[in-house]
Amino acid sequence: MLDRFVDMTARRPSGWFGKKMYNNPRGHYRAFCLTLDKLALKPDDVFLEIGCGGGVLLNMALESVAQAKAIDHSPDMVRIARDRNQEAISEGRVEIVQGNAESLPWDDNSFTCATANQMFFFIDKPLIVLKEFYRVLKPGGRLVITSTEDSILPKLLFVLWYHSMHLYKNQEMEYMLKQVGFQTVEVKNLERFIQLSYAEK
Repeated sequence: MLDRFVDMTARRPSGWFGKKMYNNPRGHYRAFCLTLDKLALKPDDVFLEIGCGGGVLLNMALESVAQAKAIDHSPDMVRIARDRNQEAISEGRVEIVQGNAESLPWDDNSFTCATANQMFFFIDKPLIVLKEFYRVLKPGGRLVITSTEDSILPKLLFVLWYHSMHLYKNQEMEYMLKQVGFQTVEVKNLERFIQLSYAEK
């Protein structure tokens, strides 16, 4: 029962509650802004988002970049994201697909920047997903992951979800990013328990 609740509300959002929550994910907006600030998007960037949810961050990124792609494993989230970004889809500027972060459906060296926002803690095989990020990024490509560091306060705040979450110390995130090949790596804690990991290929 608890696993179903975690899926519906966060890990694989679905149903009326998931749709309502991720159509306007107010709790994530600060992380979205921090991500965009760190990526410093340019018009010639090709942007990738893993776990795009309702497509809000993707929509924000499309204000700066000409081309973007996104993936989510929730059919409901893919539908919402496509509805929100329908104009960019019709213009051929964005592709939003349902799929698995462990096996991205894009070629090597396809993107100049990529992100995973407030969802990496639900990844069961983090090294595989980080390797996929590394594979699809071009040399010099930038990656931003926002999550929450493993500490006592998040355990208390996210008590209903914590048993399903994989939280990492900053040093652990840094080690994993370097392990898959990223050279420039920076992991730090920001406000509202946001752990921001930045890496370059």
